[in-house]
Amino acid sequence: AESLGDRAPLERAVAANPADHQARYDLAVLLAASGDREAALDHLLELLKRDRAWNEEAARKQLLAFFEAWGPKDPLTRDGRRRLSSVLFS
Repeated sequence: AESLGDRAPLERAVAANPADHQARYDLAVLLAASGDREAALDHLLELLKRDRAWNEEAARKQLLAFFEAWGPKDPLTRDGRRRLSSVLFS
């Protein structure tokens, strides 16, 4: 996440082009690293909704890595898993 730098350019890129998947993914990683886990979760789920297969399912894989790091009993992990299932199986 340190290599991504300031989040403002990524936020502007996503606002200007919501289909910029790389910017959205990078922003999610940066947000999670800075402690804004819920926003990171929202961006990765949005990316999955837009293009599930993008970059060999990078968004899904990153979400699973976050869930593992946060732990199975973390409320955000529980909510995230439920929301991920909803996206994947809808």
